Amino acid sequence: MADLPKSGPSAPPSDPSGTRRPQRGDLATDTSTGRTGVIVSLPEDSGTQVFHLRPEGGGPDWSAHAESLLVTSDSR
Repeated sequence: MADLPKSGPSAPPSDPSGTRRPQRGDLATDTSTGRTGVIVSLPEDSGTQVFHLRPEGGGPDWSAHAESLLVTSDSR
């Protein structure tokens, strides 16, 4: 029986193109607005197509689509 690849922190989720998918806790820039924030909610958390971000120092959350997010650091 062949060994299956292991998942875990060293293998972050990716989309079919192989690009790393933004995760909760990541610091990301929303290129549609130029704002940077921490991802606090994933699309599957809310049953929507958007991520929710919060400014690093606090403040109101906002929504952004995956294609407009650029992960700037891995905060996890």
